[in-house]
Order: sequence, then structure tokens, then C-alpha cells
Amino acid sequence: FLRRGRKFTCLVALAALLSGCAVTAPSSIISTTGQLPQGNAVQLAPFETDGSLRAAFGQALGTALTAQSVDVAASAPVIAEFAIAARDARTGVADPAASSADDVAWDSDPRGRRMFDGCDAQRLRATLVLLDRASGEIRYRGVGESTLCDFGDADLAKLADTLVTDARGAITAP
Repeated sequence: FLRRGRKFTCLVALAALLSGCAVTAPSSIISTTGQLPQGNAVQLAPFETDGSLRAAFGQALGTALTAQSVDVAASAPVIAEFAIAARDARTGVADPAASSADDVAWDSDPRGRRMFDGCDAQRLRATLVLLDRASGEIRYRGVGESTLCDFGDADLAKLADTLVTDARGAITAP
């Protein structure tokens, strides 16, 4: 009986340890083949400084661009527009044009609750679009996602950095 008690205690302790880290998933990127031309400056689309999710991500994106030696300047030849959203990870994003009554075409699969989840997982989904100011051509379009329990400024910075790295063509396919 004592051995079973120790095994049970070990299993409970293991479950408690795993519950905190079971939700974290690395950022994933889906992007076009285009990229930011070498040496081009970027004008970051305006965003509020009101403490909103868009404001925090805009700040993180500006920092990521600067950290990767991309000049951020008004009237630059490339405009960087972005969007960010957070949602319950149990909901997905589907493409209605490609979906039918029999088959759903997921752009972002829903994530079911897992046995060791210690929270209700959230999914951050950010889009970065780089537009050529003169022609209006899309130079790059990337969508990045992260699944986490709670997200903060460091998670937004990591997602922004991953998108900028991909836009510069520095991410290689596995």
C-alpha cells in the first residue's frame, strides 16, 4: 500500500509540473515567397499608443525591425502594415470560400483542451504585410501564430521578431 501511495504522489507531482508547460507552442509562420528587399527602409503603419494589443505589437514590431538593421522612416519605399489578434485556442479560423458542408478548410486549426493543460490556452495570430509604396505590390505577407497560457510583451516581441526574420528571408525551410 505504501508503494502505491508513493507512485500516486509521484504521478500527481509530475502532472503538476507538466501542467504549466503543456500549452506553450513555438511560433509558426506561413508566408509568401517575397521578402523585404535588402537595404530598404520601412514605414511602419500608424498605430495607437493606448495600451491595446495592436499598440503593444506595433511597438514590438518597430523594435524587431530596428534590431534587425531595418531602418524605420516616414515616407520609406516600403510600408509595413500589420494586424494582431488573440483568441481562445479552442476556436479556429476557417477559409469560407474553400470550405464546404462536408469539409472545413482551416487557416488556423482549433486546439482541443489537453489532459495536462493548466489553463485555457490562447492563440496569438499576427499578420505582417510589406507593400511597395510606388507600385502597391505586396512584397511580403506573413502570418505567425503562438499558442500560450498567458501572453505578455516578451511573447509579442518573439512573434514580431519571427515575422521580421521571415520577411528578411532569414528563416530557412526545415
